[in-house]
Amino acid sequence: MKVMMKILAVLVLLTGCASNQSLSYQERDEAYVAFIEKQALISQDKIRTFTFNGWRALSNNYLIISTSPSKKYLIEVNGFCSNLYHAQAIVVNQGMSSSLVTRFDSISVPESPGIKCFIKSIYKVTKVQVKEISALGKAKVDSEPLTQEN
Repeated sequence: MKVMMKILAVLVLLTGCASNQSLSYQERDEAYVAFIEKQALISQDKIRTFTFNGWRALSNNYLIISTSPSKKYLIEVNGFCSNLYHAQAIVVNQGMSSSLVTRFDSISVPESPGIKCFIKSIYKVTKVQVKEISALGKAKVDSEPLTQEN
């Protein structure tokens, strides 16, 4: 009886682990693109009066940057930014200290300071949108695609 209970417990554990697999980097990026389209986020060329306050990596192509506790931006870098998702810190490379500009400014990780990941797009997002987009990459769920109306 004890052996049967142990086998059952292992099967339950394995089933739970299998259903909570994280999305691949490609799946995450596809989910972020779908989110941007569904939310009709508008890309802006720059953040005026930029003061770096904090950040959170979503993938090697997307991150959230804060300029204050209430101002957050979804940043897309141009191409693959190696190790961004696992970085403990980032460097914001700005041409002008008072703004952050697409195509001219970049993000680097301290492990590869010579590799600049140029900023492709900047989207202003609300706190609610930050929570929603952060949850997208957490785990696979059996639900309808983001592009359909629920």
